[in-house]
Amino acid sequence: MNIKITHRNAKVSEGIKEKVEAWLNNSQERYEVITSAHVILEKNDREELAEATIHIAGKDIFAKATADNLYAALDTLADKIDRQLDKIHQKNVNKKGTQKPMAEVEPEPEFESDYDEEMTPA
Repeated sequence: MNIKITHRNAKVSEGIKEKVEAWLNNSQERYEVITSAHVILEKNDREELAEATIHIAGKDIFAKATADNLYAALDTLADKIDRQLDKIHQKNVNKKGTQKPMAEVEPEPEFESDYDEEMTPA
């Protein structure tokens, strides 16, 4: 998976880069569909902005989040992207024509009947 992190108006610390890479690697392990990612971080006077474009097989996912600090913006961004990835994953799992996992059915308990023994002539 290719990860590209760009920044506007400020330098990004190693801690932020590690947080982004850890989040994307965790999402890749769970959904196994991410081919590349481009994350843009921006610092304004009042707020921090985080944008992400995730490329998966056949689709692109985009999300944007703002917050007072960059860590909060990244957490919100991660939640938004993970919800979209989960939705795509569920669509692929539950496609028409594939078998859904069957719920286990407990067999009915068998009970012995004394009625047969009483009616049999001896």
